[in-house]
Amino acid sequence: MKTLIAVPGLFIVLSSFALMGAHSFSIQLDDKQIVEQYVSRDMKVPRITIEPAENRQQLVVKYSECGRTVSGRKITAKDNNDKVLKEWKFEGTTSGFNDPMKVSVKDLVALKSGSNNVIKLYYSSNDFAQGQQFANVIVSPSVADAAR
Repeated sequence: MKTLIAVPGLFIVLSSFALMGAHSFSIQLDDKQIVEQYVSRDMKVPRITIEPAENRQQLVVKYSECGRTVSGRKITAKDNNDKVLKEWKFEGTTSGFNDPMKVSVKDLVALKSGSNNVIKLYYSSNDFAQGQQFANVIVSPSVADAAR
C-alpha cells in the first residue's frame, strides 16, 4: 500500500521540474536585458517596443534548445499575415546561450510598412525546423511619421 502512495507522490515531485531541459531564451536591447523566459505551450509571446528615436543598435537573442548543441540557427521576421520579411542566418554549431544572435535594430525598423508596425520574430535551427515565435516587436511611429 505504501508503494501506491509513494508513486503518485514521486510523480508530483518530478513533474515540478518540468522546465528543466526546456527551451528558453533571453532578449537584450543593446546591453539591457528585457526578456528572459522558458518556452511552453501556453507561453504569452513577449512584446518588445522599439523607439527609433532612441538610436538602439542591436537586438541580442540567446536561445537554448534544452542545452543541446545545434547548428543552422535562424531568426525569421514575419508580418501579421505570416509573410516572411527577412531572415538572419547564424552559421556554426553552438550550445545554449554560448553564441548570441544579433539583429540590427535599424534592420527591424526598416521592415515596418505602412500601418503594420508589428514584426513577429521566430527562432529555428536544423534540429528544430518547425521553430518557435519568441517575440512581437512593435516599432513605434517616429516623429516624422506622426507629423504626416
